[in-house]
Amino acid sequence: MGVAARTGGVLRGTEQRELDLFAARVISRLGLRIDEHNEAQVCQVLQQRLERSRCATVDDYTARFDAEGRFAQHELREIAIELTVHETFFFRHAEQFQALSEVALPARLKAGEGTCPLRILSAGCASGEEAYSLAATVARFPSIQNRTVCVYGLDINTQLLRKARRARYSEWSLRAVPQSRRGQHFRLEGKEYVLDPALKSLVCFEERNLLDEDPSFWRPDFFDVIFCRNVLIYLDPVPTRTVIDRFTRSLAPGGFLFLGPSETLRGISENFHLRHTHEAFYYQRLLPDEKPRPDGIVESKSATGISHPGNRESDPGRLCAEPAEGAGRQDACGPSAGRMSALPATRGAVEPEAPVESVSPCIQHLSEIRKLVGQERFAEALRAIDALPQETTADPDATLLEAVILAHKGELGPAEEACRRLLVTDGLRPGAHYVMAVCQERRGDLLSAAEHDQTAIYLDPAFSMPRLHLGLVAKRLGDLTTARRELREALTLLAREDASRILLFGGGFSREALVRFCQAQYDRCGGAQ
Repeated sequence: MGVAARTGGVLRGTEQRELDLFAARVISRLGLRIDEHNEAQVCQVLQQRLERSRCATVDDYTARFDAEGRFAQHELREIAIELTVHETFFFRHAEQFQALSEVALPARLKAGEGTCPLRILSAGCASGEEAYSLAATVARFPSIQNRTVCVYGLDINTQLLRKARRARYSEWSLRAVPQSRRGQHFRLEGKEYVLDPALKSLVCFEERNLLDEDPSFWRPDFFDVIFCRNVLIYLDPVPTRTVIDRFTRSLAPGGFLFLGPSETLRGISENFHLRHTHEAFYYQRLLPDEKPRPDGIVESKSATGISHPGNRESDPGRLCAEPAEGAGRQDACGPSAGRMSALPATRGAVEPEAPVESVSPCIQHLSEIRKLVGQERFAEALRAIDALPQETTADPDATLLEAVILAHKGELGPAEEACRRLLVTDGLRPGAHYVMAVCQERRGDLLSAAEHDQTAIYLDPAFSMPRLHLGLVAKRLGDLTTARRELREALTLLAREDASRILLFGGGFSREALVRFCQAQYDRCGGAQ
């Protein structure tokens, strides 16, 4: 089956074959994903490349691509330019640079044993703003004077690399840099900001495709810190694993990896701790013989992203103290405690359940228990969990299901204990973090609840219920800006949430009732103004 047919695209017949050929021979070299969101764009790029290369057919184009190294290199650059977004600016996602400055760099300088070089990689550096931001962050350390500092900027786009090497930027590139700090690293020439030569000398740029193997560059344990932000979102799963495996080998044990806010290692690698500080998520490579922390997250410094006035006490109470008009219950969300199974590594609809006679006894048992939960027969569901065969009770899905049932029954301590047992084996389960968030909120620890919600959101950005829950927590803390943002996003996600999630997260409510409840809460936070 061809690309367009798989993704519901518009190509048919010969055009479909041409797109498949183009994808197999060319796009695959870049690792780029083709789906319903960019298929039309890929078709347009294909037509442009045929015209500009003066190739009559895709067969001619791919034959020339395979035969001529320079032609292929040029075409890959041009295709990458057309199919990726290059928007960047200095100190983009400033919270990650704060985590770099206050956590990652002190740890790596301490581990460096005196004069060992400090090596930082900016992968997908575009026009250089990120790489120079890294250099500026390092340069502010007084203790760095006795260390060799090397910042490497990699990108496949030679046009952007030329701009990076010029190190001359517009006001727009510095929009996140306060006027008071611009004079530290730049001088103004006309309308351009010219980077300080001393800072510029810390960075070297190189054209490189992240999928190309080169042992001379990707040396084991070489880098202390790697920034690769908003690159993996363009890649197919297999190339993503290739890139992450390469980063893992080249990152020193205890080194740090920073990804984009919507990117995660869940389902890709188990070689890292997930860290959360300064309102940022990032990763630290495990030390030899080290295992991930049981709770799946380390060094959380109350970095919830939620502001709260003074010493205001958290008000213990129900999850949804103000139900939407017409919702039909006092507690529209109920405990809303967690999914029944591990979230898939890829986004999208869950696979329909197989007929009962074709599934394993374990799956069949859990399916029946889920039905009891959906019917709010929690006592029966818990007895059914207790009666499961021993090999089934050890199943992670069964553990999460147990936690959900206990949370529904209000048995917070046992629910949290079930989550902890699950997180010992898989610290990056969004469902377990969400159950913990609900339990913490019901205990009155709103900041801890918010942190677990944020972890669940980070691990699965399409997970609607943590967004709704985080919005409600923020509302209770008086942070209406955060509440409006999260509730607005929850409204969008609820509209396309899987029915199985609604059944288990919704506290017995339909999608429509949850949407009404969320909309009412959003309006009460000022969203309708």
